[in-house]
Amino acid sequence: AKMPTITVKKDIGEIKRKLIEKNTETLMVIGCGICARISKTGGPKETKEIKDILIKNGFKILKNNKLPDTIEEGLCNYSAVKKLAEDIDGKSFDSILVLGCGAGLKCIADNFKNKKIITGLNTVGVGVKGRLTCVACGDCNFDNGCKRLKN
Repeated sequence: AKMPTITVKKDIGEIKRKLIEKNTETLMVIGCGICARISKTGGPKETKEIKDILIKNGFKILKNNKLPDTIEEGLCNYSAVKKLAEDIDGKSFDSILVLGCGAGLKCIADNFKNKKIITGLNTVGVGVKGRLTCVACGDCNFDNGCKRLKN
């Protein structure tokens, strides 16, 4: 990914509130092996960290040999997400915490029907080398650099 999507972590308090609001019983946690890994928000390390925090807070986390910490090809890789959905027994969990961008969320939602989706990250724009360079405002006037980012 030469032009990764930049994400930032949501506050853990906000995530816990969402899980309680949605009456989560068993939670599947999945990260993104490309952009969120580059942003250090949803790679294997961050995925394991949030699982540990949630377990300590009394949430039940899905454990499954076929469930990796991240999808290496990226959560926006439709066929990789589809394969994951086929590999994992949907009866063993009711909610999914997604550590990926909006595109990853869409792929997860499309392939895991009837699951409660909880977003773990905020998508802030696109970047180069993990630094935010575009906020995708839809009104590009980059003549002298981005006015919105003032860079």
